[in-house]
This record gives sequence, structure tokens and C-alpha cells, in this order.
Amino acid sequence: MPDESPAVWLVLMKGFPATGKSELAYALARRLRWPLVDKDDIKDVILSCPDSNQLSYEAMWNVAGRQLRLGVSVIVDSPLTYPVAFTTATALAERYGARVLVVETQLEERLWQQRLEERDASASTHKIASWQDMQNMLAAYDGCWRYPIPDAMHMPVDASLPVMELMERVLSRLGHPERHPTHTP
Repeated sequence: MPDESPAVWLVLMKGFPATGKSELAYALARRLRWPLVDKDDIKDVILSCPDSNQLSYEAMWNVAGRQLRLGVSVIVDSPLTYPVAFTTATALAERYGARVLVVETQLEERLWQQRLEERDASASTHKIASWQDMQNMLAAYDGCWRYPIPDAMHMPVDASLPVMELMERVLSRLGHPERHPTHTP
């Protein structure tokens, strides 16, 4: 008899600051009732530690791996800028038999800049809140975020669309049966 259990998913949010990835991640986690592991939540706590960025990624992957090991689907919220992050995630998924979906939030530059500059700069000491700082970071990244992701695992989304619409699209891609919980047949 074939295995009837639902797929275990590792949903990876990918995108630059202020492109809507966290808002979409939170909406998905609430709807699906899946754990959400946000790198910034970890970094907020360990910011004063040496190598806090690297440590926050290590902790994030450790927590996500534990969920997958338990057979629980999980959403990971991070920029996923470097190819090593994608490699780490896919190795975790393979180790625990999970499927991977990278949801990449994208915005037209003018709207992205507007959203970035509207962020509350006092909300976090490590989050970028100016367009100039973002441009400096992009220059430092030197295009590393443009690594290949197999089409079967990649879902770019136009984050200018309403979050509810984006969420429905992601749920459809996941093949999740509760795409329309407020609508009864």
C-alpha cells in the first residue's frame, strides 16, 4: 500500500529586506500552523556575540532540522542570499525526506525602496532601513544571490500583490488541501 501521509515541506523564504518575505512567511505559518523559524529572531537575541550572523544561521538550521526530523513541515525566514544557505537547506531536506520550496519575494525597485525607507529604523539595530545601506550591501554581495535553484523548487512571487493572494498561490503550489478554509462547498 503506498504511503498516504502528507509530504513534509521545508519552505524557504528568500528575498531582500522589505520585499515582503516575512509578512508572507507569517501568513503561511498562521494558516498552515507550521513552525516558523526566523533568522532575525535568533540574531536579535545573540547580536552582541562575536559572529552573531553566522551563529544565527547555525541555530536556525538546527531548529529547522529538528522539526524536519520530527516529521513536521517548517517555514524558514531568511534572505537566503548565499548559495551555502541553499545547499545547507537542501541537505537538511534530503536527510529528513522533506520536499523543498523556495518562495522568493521580488519587488519593482521603486516600490522596494519606498518600503525599505518606511521601515521603523528603531525596531532593530541590525536590520537595514535605508536605500543607501541596501545598495552598499548589494555591492558587497557582488551578485552571490543569483545562484541557480531548480524550477521544481523555486517560486518567485511579485510581492506587490496582496499577501492573501500570494499565500493562496503558495498553498496551491504546496498542494495543501486547506487553501480556502473560509469557503465551504
